[in-house]
Amino acid sequence: MKPSEFETLISDQAYYKSWKPPGELWKTIESGGQTHEIWRASLADLAVQQMLKRIQILVPLFIEGGSLIDLDEPEWSLERWTVFFLYAKTGLSHSPYMFMGYSTVYRYFLYQPITLTTSLEKKRATQQQATFDFQLPVTEKVPFSSLPCRSRISQFVILPPFQRGGNGSRFYNAIFEFYFKQPQTIEITVEDPNAEFDDLRDINDLTYLRTIPEFTALKINHNAIARSKGLVPRDILDLDELEKLRVKVKIAPRQFYRVVEMQLLSLIPLGVRKSQLIKRPTATGAELKALQHIYHLWQLFVKKRLYRHNKDTLMQLDRAERIDKLEDALGSVEIDYARLLDAADSRSRANAKSDGASMNGTGNETAKRSSPDEAGEEPASKKIKLTEA
Repeated sequence: MKPSEFETLISDQAYYKSWKPPGELWKTIESGGQTHEIWRASLADLAVQQMLKRIQILVPLFIEGGSLIDLDEPEWSLERWTVFFLYAKTGLSHSPYMFMGYSTVYRYFLYQPITLTTSLEKKRATQQQATFDFQLPVTEKVPFSSLPCRSRISQFVILPPFQRGGNGSRFYNAIFEFYFKQPQTIEITVEDPNAEFDDLRDINDLTYLRTIPEFTALKINHNAIARSKGLVPRDILDLDELEKLRVKVKIAPRQFYRVVEMQLLSLIPLGVRKSQLIKRPTATGAELKALQHIYHLWQLFVKKRLYRHNKDTLMQLDRAERIDKLEDALGSVEIDYARLLDAADSRSRANAKSDGASMNGTGNETAKRSSPDEAGEEPASKKIKLTEA
């Protein structure tokens, strides 16, 4: 667009009154006497490309290490990008839409291996000759949009004037809801989030999961036996049922199990927790001993995850130092979970008090985009840095 054309448009009041964001309206949210609209569109749309070309300047300003989307990619690649825009309806004749933020989501093909149930099927599969000519079945008859995918939130920006007011949570929940309802999406992930976005995501995922009866019914199996030596008991939780729930809610494995650990910790009284020993336990005798046993099982469950995701680092240490590092990491995780649980509970009370008002935002409400993580797990920033524990 030429400068003269741009100046003509911005001085045209009729243009402002008739202008609408590109794409289609996905969700309208009424909160605190304000109306917010969330619009979505494919990046293959030329109007969306023009908008993104202008607003991508926000990425280096607000996302540390963030990179811009290459708009010169072929159309089939741009079609995998979906852009969400967050607007406030102002009611003003000269500017009915106020831009508040945007987010981009990329769809990755998610390979799902065939489950072989019988030994004969497994034998036949291993006898087949390996080939290297696999091609994605993307044709005119089978479009990529119909294939199973992992939808990954890439760029996520809420402008500073609209932060800390619940807008990040509303925006994130609306995007999550869209892909949760989309049958092709198997998992919803976030690409390289910063610490503030991690908090926003954790609290909103926990709040959402607490609306699901199967999640709130989770309990540690108090009959599990914790031995002083040997493997962590496998029956602390029903892992098969837990995995079914994870697949149902479409949350990536590590994020899901972190939220599960938070929920289980919330069921343990403060006076029993190691990080909350300043609180005097309300239980005594056999009841206190039973709660301490459940707490110990929770610690083992978390340690197992920490060990699995830091195995390469831990195996370089001797056994005594390895145990110390795991203990330090566990203490840091528990303190962080307690902070997030307090924030989630405070918001729940505030929501109830304000009769269903939306949750307050957390942090800077930006997510960083860097290189793709093909494994489907969360990035290294999510891991416990044992060397700094």
